Amino acid sequence: MKKFILLTLLILPFTLFSQEIISQELFKGKIGKDLNIEFYLQIEENGCPNIYAQAMYKYENNKDNNWLLLNTVMNYEKGTYTFVEVFNTGVLLLQKKGDQLNGIWISPDGKKQFPVQLNKVQINSQKIEKLVDQLDKELYEANDC
Repeated sequence: MKKFILLTLLILPFTLFSQEIISQELFKGKIGKDLNIEFYLQIEENGCPNIYAQAMYKYENNKDNNWLLLNTVMNYEKGTYTFVEVFNTGVLLLQKKGDQLNGIWISPDGKKQFPVQLNKVQINSQKIEKLVDQLDKELYEANDC
């Protein structure tokens, strides 16, 4: 009995505060008429339970593989997302319906606005792993250095 209680006390903190990934999705599409982008969206639930999103995107013609990390505010049930580019270089207001994310991109001064149309693409586990690694790198560079 003592072993059971000890084992429970050792495992309980990990299960209470563990994170569960709800979805990992890659979208491709356009900002405006000619800016092709890849957009990665990861939805997670922590042990509190809170559902939150982490996201990043890049321009497809970007040879340096530079991603823009996004700070996210969302209503998961309604599928509405507000993504603010880290370093405040723009805002994306998107609505998720099925396999699409649609909305607008707004410049920081509000003078430029472009439509955003993204479609979900199928990806394999190796691509997901690369995207997760890239997201971790972007989060580290934005928050830990």
